[in-house]
Amino acid sequence: MYPTLIRTPGLARFTAHVDDERQAQLAKFGDQHHPDGTGAKYYVGMADQAREDTENAAESVNGPRWSLILLEEVYQALAEADPARLRAELVQVAAVCAAWARDIDSRPHPMVCAHCGEQIETSEIRNTWSGPLKVPGVPECASPRYHIDRPECRAASGRACDEQKAAHQARTAVRTPDPAVRAGQDDAS
Repeated sequence: MYPTLIRTPGLARFTAHVDDERQAQLAKFGDQHHPDGTGAKYYVGMADQAREDTENAAESVNGPRWSLILLEEVYQALAEADPARLRAELVQVAAVCAAWARDIDSRPHPMVCAHCGEQIETSEIRNTWSGPLKVPGVPECASPRYHIDRPECRAASGRACDEQKAAHQARTAVRTPDPAVRAGQDDAS
């Protein structure tokens, strides 16, 4: 779908999601044209404060947080009045968003059962959990997992798998082009 010009790991997937969201926006709102509303002095002050907060956090034991990094970049964009510099700042905002999304995607699963809330044992030699397939766009760390050795958790896993399958079938159902029949199909979903 996307050319191999994208070299950063995880960026093609993120770009595909941005493209999907942009298509949805175009379908809902059309191509939008608004004034920038940037360059106000209070945005400059907010950008300076956000930069200071990020620098202070970087010097702390835990380092900066994504929320501070993103706010700094957003406020820098809002403070910029020059269209060329504003565009460069918006690209930086997008790059921080891509980096944050990649971080989320690479986080390990907490291995907590979605049914009982208890920790799931891990093993290199045997399966310890079950669950539905990971949904595209949902990070691995957020996909539900269930104890495989507890009947009530395994039953909950089965229900989750059935719900996911039904939702997928509803999304991918073939619709007839006949408007009279289509109305009945749309009412059923």
